[in-house]
Amino acid sequence: MKKILLINSNQDLESEFQEILETAGYGTYIAAGEYDGLKIAERYSVDAIVCELDDYEKELKIIKTLNQNPVTEYIPLLLLTSTGQLAHVRAAMELGADDVLVKPFKIESLLRSIKIRLRKIDTLKEKLTEKIISTESAFSEHQKKADHVLIKIGKKLRIIEYSSIVCITALKEYSEIFVEDGSKIVVRKSIRNWIETLPSKDFLRIHRATIVNMTFLDKIEKSGNRGYCVYLKNIPSAFPMSQRYGNLMRKNFSV
Repeated sequence: MKKILLINSNQDLESEFQEILETAGYGTYIAAGEYDGLKIAERYSVDAIVCELDDYEKELKIIKTLNQNPVTEYIPLLLLTSTGQLAHVRAAMELGADDVLVKPFKIESLLRSIKIRLRKIDTLKEKLTEKIISTESAFSEHQKKADHVLIKIGKKLRIIEYSSIVCITALKEYSEIFVEDGSKIVVRKSIRNWIETLPSKDFLRIHRATIVNMTFLDKIEKSGNRGYCVYLKNIPSAFPMSQRYGNLMRKNFSV
């Protein structure tokens, strides 16, 4: 199944686009925003990108960014725009858009354009005898060597860089990620799985229910006879740390 990445600013149309594309036989990924859309296009194997932003400058900027990146420049890019001015359409095409559809347009035109671009890519791959890797396999391979985690929030995908994770706490079979920007995200992943995934040079388990990113360490204070409290930057409350994990911290980190 071919995968289409939708970078969209109009949330009211997301479900409509998803239904149209999936009815036509495509898998869909909806990016949480422009930043996540660019990162997903760069790091994962998508077959085409549909961009719908309703902002002249943003449309041209994202087209330029995608086509200046050697990893994403070959991915068919279709722009859906409200700006029917010929100058804007020409600018988009010259920056690298494969097709520009001015709204309102017929759904058949969008599906026909996607089909034509995908067929051209498949033909090119066959002629160059390149190995075609499925999207799902590409996701798995990336996750093995990733410096980030890809999280699905509802129908949207968000990339969380490991370097932006302040800490992770356990919620039974779930866990809560505290991100540098102040957001908190609950995911279905255990603390044990996180330990196997996160780079040990930066992350340390300080409690059976808590993993912290040592780059965000603010201070450590003694608590009781054998315990400690760990304070992290950007988080006002402290996290308990047992003596056992305190010994591991002293052994592996300069604190």
